[in-house]
Amino acid sequence: MRIFGLGDLHVDFPANRALVDDLSAADYVDDVLLVAGDVAHRVELLQATLASVRPKFARIFFVPGNHDLWVTGAATDVVEQTSLDRVDAIGEICRAEGVEMTPGQVGALCVVPLLSWYEPGLDGGEGTNAVDAADEVMRRLGRRWADRRYCRWPETLADDAARCRHFAALNEQILESQVETSSTGALLTFSHFCPRVDLLPDVKHLRFKHLPKVAGTPHLERQIRSYGSRLHLYGHTHIPQDKQIEGVHYINAPLGYPRERERWGREGLRMKLLVEDAQAARI
Repeated sequence: MRIFGLGDLHVDFPANRALVDDLSAADYVDDVLLVAGDVAHRVELLQATLASVRPKFARIFFVPGNHDLWVTGAATDVVEQTSLDRVDAIGEICRAEGVEMTPGQVGALCVVPLLSWYEPGLDGGEGTNAVDAADEVMRRLGRRWADRRYCRWPETLADDAARCRHFAALNEQILESQVETSSTGALLTFSHFCPRVDLLPDVKHLRFKHLPKVAGTPHLERQIRSYGSRLHLYGHTHIPQDKQIEGVHYINAPLGYPRERERWGREGLRMKLLVEDAQAARI
């Protein structure tokens, strides 16, 4: 049984939806797919996509991204559902479609989805990418960053740092339980957001210079290290990555936007083979 990874499907783009729909119905029926978030910002399209892909794999694991948590189309919309409610709604959709959002044993490995968000200073407050959440750069970014317009949060999660702490606490409960019950110590983790700043190119090479401020959270890296994950799949940045850092293999395998694939000179949908044989537990 092989394990593949893919993220940032963005099937709101018709070209992306066509690529996902065209996945072979025969080639992967004995395999597992990890989907690292950002399937669609419309919940009905997210469900339709998961329902379409699910029969093509033995198992699918999913963790939501920021686009999956959009609950409104404009800042003036009156909405009753928050983005935290959307997480619960997506969980219901996944259960209905046979998609897994909780840890599961796959051969000799344990696959663990990690919820997360992003916060300024992904590097933990050190280095040139660190930034105070109250500085003018973040205020300007907030006025044009789509999540600020399309996500809604309860008052208890009023800022990005609070959201990161909330999801990290949920992960902690899951990870502690998994360590107690898992039949193997071999963990494979995945999240939508980036766990460490050195997985990003230097700012001078980024098209979007503010990316480090909205890329991820150091809570993820601490949990990856604390519980001994050897391979971590992530998404969000739309920057392909395959890098070993201090004993952990980090992979980003985005489908991305059509214009990005043109820029990369890449055609079609390319899933990343993460594990050749899950029974062998070699990561």
